[in-house]
Amino acid sequence: MNESVSPDRFDLAPVQRVTTLGDQASASLRAALRRGALAPGEKLSTRRIAATLGISLTPAREALNRLVAEGALEQSADRTVLVPVLTRERYRELCLIRLELEGLAARQACAALAAPAPLARLRRLYEEHHAAFTARDAASSLQLNEDFHFTIYAAAGMPALLRLIEALWLQVGPSMNLLYPASFDAGWIGGRNHTDMLNAIIAGDAAKLDAAVRQDLLDGQDRLAAALWT
Repeated sequence: MNESVSPDRFDLAPVQRVTTLGDQASASLRAALRRGALAPGEKLSTRRIAATLGISLTPAREALNRLVAEGALEQSADRTVLVPVLTRERYRELCLIRLELEGLAARQACAALAAPAPLARLRRLYEEHHAAFTARDAASSLQLNEDFHFTIYAAAGMPALLRLIEALWLQVGPSMNLLYPASFDAGWIGGRNHTDMLNAIIAGDAAKLDAAVRQDLLDGQDRLAAALWT
């Protein structure tokens, strides 16, 4: 005869999540990839990561291995960890996916972004981005562009969607470096789209916010595709 099992036997106490050094190192590397702080083909050694972040070799190795497993970094035959080199074909595939996911996040976020605090943050990021672009500061321009977009996407309140968008940016971010310094001479095309995003948020028009986000991606698509090697 099967004995009944008391539900109490499976009552588990809550686990207190502790952010490890490996977690923190992974988060730091992800942020660097998203905002283009690491270049395509760049080598990332355990010792370099450990020294840069001020941690021991073990959490640095854990972070690199985690990002290799996720596909954000790649490992060569000699076990060197590299920032992947994006191909045109792969980039166009990622863009098609990004258009749908980032458009969805924008639509879902529109109402929440009209609140005073997030709207003020977006306006501040816009002004800082414009100043960085005018100063021909590529690193700051890339970081502020990423901050602006992810402020929008995070406001959707959809963590699973946000993780998918982040995974795509991890693959594209390093190649954004290839847009500079030529983008400075072409003018701040993205500024027009960011202005349209702000105006759509103020108007409470989710469809227009979606369209502005998509246009921003499309404007950058051909320019970056042309800069990729293959």
